[in-house]
Amino acid sequence: MQREKLEKLGTLFLAVFSTGLAAQFVADGMSSGQWLGATAAVLGSLSAAAVVRVWPAQAPAKAR
Repeated sequence: MQREKLEKLGTLFLAVFSTGLAAQFVADGMSSGQWLGATAAVLGSLSAAAVVRVWPAQAPAKAR
């Protein structure tokens, strides 16, 4: 339970941080190559956050 919360909070933090960082650099002015890299980073972090929330957790193995 605790690990799931940490995973969700960690990926949420990653998504928000990468989006904010990219927005800051966009405001300062970026080249088209930098735009592409920033977009890839934001989409990657959002994908990771979505996978952590949607992917089913594995059931613990039964002890014999």
